[in-house]
Amino acid sequence: MPRTYKSKTTKPYKKHNPETIQEAIDAINGGLTFRQASARYRIPLGVLSRHKNGPVRKQGLPPVFSEEEEKIIVSHLETCAKWGYPLTPFELRLIIKRYLVKQKRTVKQFKNGNLPGKDFSYSFLKRHRDVLAQRLCENIKRSRAAVSRTTGGSYFANLEEELVGVPACNILNYDETNLSDDPGKKCAIFKRGMKHPVNVVNTSKSSTSVMFAVTGDGVLQAPYVVYKSAHLYDSWTEGAPSGTRCNRSKSGWFDLTCFADWVKTVAIPYFRNKSGKKILLGDNLSSHVDLELIELCKQYDVHFIYLPPNSTHLTQPLDVAFFRPLKILWRKILEEWKQTASGSKAASVPKDVFPRLLKKLIDALKENAEKNIKAGFRKCGIVPFNPEEVLKEIPFVGEESGEQVADLQSSFEEYLREVSFGDQTENTAEKRRKKKLQIPAGRSAPTMLATELSQVDSEDCDSPSSEIEHENQSDDELFRCR
Repeated sequence: MPRTYKSKTTKPYKKHNPETIQEAIDAINGGLTFRQASARYRIPLGVLSRHKNGPVRKQGLPPVFSEEEEKIIVSHLETCAKWGYPLTPFELRLIIKRYLVKQKRTVKQFKNGNLPGKDFSYSFLKRHRDVLAQRLCENIKRSRAAVSRTTGGSYFANLEEELVGVPACNILNYDETNLSDDPGKKCAIFKRGMKHPVNVVNTSKSSTSVMFAVTGDGVLQAPYVVYKSAHLYDSWTEGAPSGTRCNRSKSGWFDLTCFADWVKTVAIPYFRNKSGKKILLGDNLSSHVDLELIELCKQYDVHFIYLPPNSTHLTQPLDVAFFRPLKILWRKILEEWKQTASGSKAASVPKDVFPRLLKKLIDALKENAEKNIKAGFRKCGIVPFNPEEVLKEIPFVGEESGEQVADLQSSFEEYLREVSFGDQTENTAEKRRKKKLQIPAGRSAPTMLATELSQVDSEDCDSPSSEIEHENQSDDELFRCR
């Protein structure tokens, strides 16, 4: 069946309003004749006759699955996406085929051994477009996906005790990110069929580290910039946003010295005029842990709260709702600068230009900064305190969806088991100690099986006497030895 069906008849089939048809049937039941009802409601006699005698089958082929089965498929598709293993339309077709095989059902319109065609997945998504949609997804590591409800529950239990009596303005979430010198790809107009569309622009893989901090009541603090350099120059600080601090490190990233300086020059000055308990909320990095720094914070009643490992995509307000719009605006500002006379010639952003671009970024962020920051704290379950905002994103192991078809559920479970743990029956080669091949420079080495390689006697090849004998050996004999 084509994706968009077009009738081949000269007179297309007209679809009547079901409510109008029901009114006509009720009028017939009330004593009106078929002809009178047909004239009054402008519905053909045949249509009224078919609906009067009982429910009418929909136009076209009957559906392959019942409404209950399709609801279960939709539910399992949502569960797979929630677990971090979303299905593509092709994978959905494979699961449907596996289910039909278990049911011992044969669908005539499905070819290649009950494998649904592309039109099936297209039509299925179209029927359920109010619930399902195809989206580009972001890749996360398995360590992040392994965050459990137990870990999240323990974190929120401790967080609830720490946040007792702490106002939103006394909660400061911090995190560093890098502002790249590459504006990224963009869509443009090219001749159809062009194989290698390119955009001429100087770029590099370098970046500049910036520490951002936000409060629970939606206030963005002044940024803290770290350059990759051994020295710091005055031109690298001119034109920056008000209150910005600049530093440098050998790697260009935050080390313990830079972080301690950020706490002393940004965090503590902000907390100095605040009364009561203060919270510094951030990831548990080694560069953020220092006993001397913690002792300094105790003098101002500032407490460090570290997020669970590999969970910042769920529990870090900056990651959840702030950094994405920030990076979008930065790429736009960087692209505009690349079109200027000075920017078009530079591969990377000069350090004396970066402060001015950073100011444009902060000014552009101010419009929606408060709304995004509050949304981040709310989504992370911190302000207001609501652990379910995060825990609902972590699925239960073995979570079910009410009424199910056993074979359909097992088909999805088998797929999830395969992508999560791989094929456990596959025999993996045993690890063995590597041996260095004694091949002279400029010569190639023959390939050999592992069993053959284990039989090579390296001691014979490395002995002094063998080196003398090599002079009289042919290349083939030499390679067999080595």
